[in-house]
Amino acid sequence: MHAFLDLDRVLGGVALLALHETDALHGHASALCERVIIARQARSWRQLLREQRALQARTRRRFRDDHAIRIELWQGLLRDLQPRRRR
Repeated sequence: MHAFLDLDRVLGGVALLALHETDALHGHASALCERVIIARQARSWRQLLREQRALQARTRRRFRDDHAIRIELWQGLLRDLQPRRRR
C-alpha cells in the first residue's frame, strides 16, 4: 500500500478557502460603505451613535460566522493534506 494525496481535493479546498476570503472581504467592504452612508445621513450625534451601535451587532455576527466557516474550510484542507492509503 502506498500513501497518496488527492491533489484535486487539495486544490479544491484551496479554491474554496480563496472564494470564502474574497466573499468575506466583499462583505466587509459593503458593510463599511453602509456605515459611511448611514453616518452621512445621521442628523445628530445621538442618531449617529445609535445607528452605528445597531450595525455593530451585525458586524460581530458577520465576523463570527466568517470565522466559523474559515475554521471548517481549514480543517477540511488539513484533512485533505493527510496522506491516504490506497487499497
